[in-house]
Amino acid sequence: MSTTDALYERFKANLEAVNGECSLAAKADAAKVVADLFKEKGLKTTCVAETDFLKELGIVPALKDAGVEVFTDHIRLHAETAQGGISEAQYGIADLGSIMQIGDEVDARIVATMSEDYIGIVRESTIVDDYDAMFDTLCEMPEIPNFVGFVTGPSRTADIECVSTVGVHGPLRLYVVVVQDA
Repeated sequence: MSTTDALYERFKANLEAVNGECSLAAKADAAKVVADLFKEKGLKTTCVAETDFLKELGIVPALKDAGVEVFTDHIRLHAETAQGGISEAQYGIADLGSIMQIGDEVDARIVATMSEDYIGIVRESTIVDDYDAMFDTLCEMPEIPNFVGFVTGPSRTADIECVSTVGVHGPLRLYVVVVQDA
């Protein structure tokens, strides 16, 4: 098993341990994996914070071909009512089962927090070992981005009596599609 495979397996196990779902997809199949996930979950609408990588994968056309209504503009107007949200995550952290959003793109943050069903798409080569490795990566950047967000499983919170609630500050369900680089 390669280092990349081992990181993916650890990432997947830790994401699933916090009630997230994870799929591995070849680059050529990633759009189909996302569209099939929408069909399987019965999701009919989504906001997509498009990046060059998501365009390269063909996410939006695949969703439209599957009968999903897709919003790529005016995300703020649609995010509250769209069932799904999709954005690219720049990193994954194997030990936490977390994905990280880095950058100034507001639409990516909106779809990750306002959608009931959020799909983060991350490149397999950007999964790092642990929290320390992630901070080493951040420190090596010429400038630390204005926004760095960790997404670990569906949103959870608890009140003073420890009554847990899911989805208060983010999605009810989290799916991550890890895209192989080769």
